[in-house]
Amino acid sequence: MQNKNIKQLLLKSIIDSDFLLLDKQLTKSLRYTKSVANINDSVLFSLDPIETLKSIKQLIRLLQFFKKQNNKFLHILVENKQYSKIIESFFFKKKLNLSYSIKDSLNRETLPAITNQFLFLLTQPLHNNKQLIKKVFDKNIFLINKVNAKLETNNWGTYKIFNDLNDFKKLIFLLILLDKVFNTDK
Repeated sequence: MQNKNIKQLLLKSIIDSDFLLLDKQLTKSLRYTKSVANINDSVLFSLDPIETLKSIKQLIRLLQFFKKQNNKFLHILVENKQYSKIIESFFFKKKLNLSYSIKDSLNRETLPAITNQFLFLLTQPLHNNKQLIKKVFDKNIFLINKVNAKLETNNWGTYKIFNDLNDFKKLIFLLILLDKVFNTDK
């Protein structure tokens, strides 16, 4: 019963945060999109709720697995400087039990080999950026989740949430999701 309520709350919060809406112009129909609406000369795509929910659940499970690790380090790559400051203040106030780095590029420092690392790419695709891919694998980062609306033919063994973070509410949704996963005892 409680599990059903949690699932309903997750779906409700996805809807409330406009996480299912994408105002980016897409050139073709994708498996991620459900419908298109034209409102006052602007195009609004509705993302498929099942695909979006599936990718968010993958992120939750990945974060839950990461939370159980002893030595952990979270890399958050974000291009938007305002979002970077917001994320930094969130982590500072929440005092989560993990080491982290919030930048627009990977840390230059190398961590011990026993450190479990998770890379959270916000709006920045791996695409075919061979330098970034080489850095990621050289640093032994194998848990990767991306949030972007870019079409990528090769996913490089990563998880992806197809969405853009142009809307501030979507970033808040992801931060609350991080908080809920890292601040629960389960």
